[in-house]
Amino acid sequence: MNKKLLLAFAACLYMGAASAQEKLEIKVTGRALFDAATYTQNAQAKSEDGKMNEGVGIRDMRVGLKATYGKWYFRGDVSYSNNKVSLKDVYLQYSFNENNFLRAGHYTAPFGLSSAYSSAKKEYLDEPEGNIYQPGRRIGVMHTIANHNLWLQYGAFADNSALTTSTDKSGPQGYTISGRFVYRPIMTDAGGFHVGFSGMHVKAEAVKEGEHAHIKYDKKYLTAVDKRTATAIDITDARWENKFTAEFQGIWHNYQLSSQYYWSHISRDENKSYNTDGFYVSARGIIINPADYKYNYACSGVDNPADKNLELMLGFGYLNLKDAKALADAPIAGMAKAGRMSDLSAGLSFFWNKYVTLRLNYHYIHSHTWDQPTAKVVNVVQMRVQYMF
Repeated sequence: MNKKLLLAFAACLYMGAASAQEKLEIKVTGRALFDAATYTQNAQAKSEDGKMNEGVGIRDMRVGLKATYGKWYFRGDVSYSNNKVSLKDVYLQYSFNENNFLRAGHYTAPFGLSSAYSSAKKEYLDEPEGNIYQPGRRIGVMHTIANHNLWLQYGAFADNSALTTSTDKSGPQGYTISGRFVYRPIMTDAGGFHVGFSGMHVKAEAVKEGEHAHIKYDKKYLTAVDKRTATAIDITDARWENKFTAEFQGIWHNYQLSSQYYWSHISRDENKSYNTDGFYVSARGIIINPADYKYNYACSGVDNPADKNLELMLGFGYLNLKDAKALADAPIAGMAKAGRMSDLSAGLSFFWNKYVTLRLNYHYIHSHTWDQPTAKVVNVVQMRVQYMF
């Protein structure tokens, strides 16, 4: 009996010592993204959208907290932009090991390569038009598991109304089930490539109690200063949506190439449907003070350089929100701005250090609303100063 008590006491001492070794580590984080932009438009763009106004704006100003304790990790961010305060990433994570963890809270749902990067770490100052299908942040639970060659992330999420509206006012909530799979057949310190596939099922969201659920998309002119809509759809008789994206990411020393293709199928009442698609391709290279890009195995993306490196980006994007058959059969009010949109883009990013980055983007944007005689053409020149810590 004494031996058992002694063993039990020793076990308690061991667990207490192990617990004492786990320290609570807290880090305060923040970022500020300031944009300035100017625009030129053709007559059709001015006629449909009005004259765009140059100016400056706050893309994002954020303060946050990160805390780790043993296998537990917490993150919470609050953002201020456009005179509004909102929650960004707020979640709790438990790691079984370095490549296997569960996450619950409010964060970006997995859907393609672009979902691996925050707004401060992308070559575009605004999302490529094809990435309109990325649903953004949702309340949900997600599991990630990976090894050197394979990476899988999947989860279930509530719709956007869960953050702001009680169900007696919103009506039946929608939901999202999504997953992203990445295969890295070749990846070394010098470079390599991965291919990936993401799928998502979305139950349409109710607008308010008693109204029909809907699914909508709207894309602006790749700028956060003047937020006029270039093309949009609002499918007010929607039931659910299935969407998919295929991705490619390749790096070789100081060069990288990335691309995604998207496809969406919206199921509507009376066996009707609405189909759309899009894609983007982006090539980047560090042209002054060249340094190797580093692959990020945790998120299946690529880290930016941070030591007085100048990066050149060239890109092309395309979005087709025009379903000719659906528009011909029975157009609804929400299809009035449906159309096709594309852009040719070029950008420079100067990574002064790991805290400060200066960016300059140019976009030549072509957008054609389905029932208009000519296309809209908009030129966008914008600059960003960003600070992160």
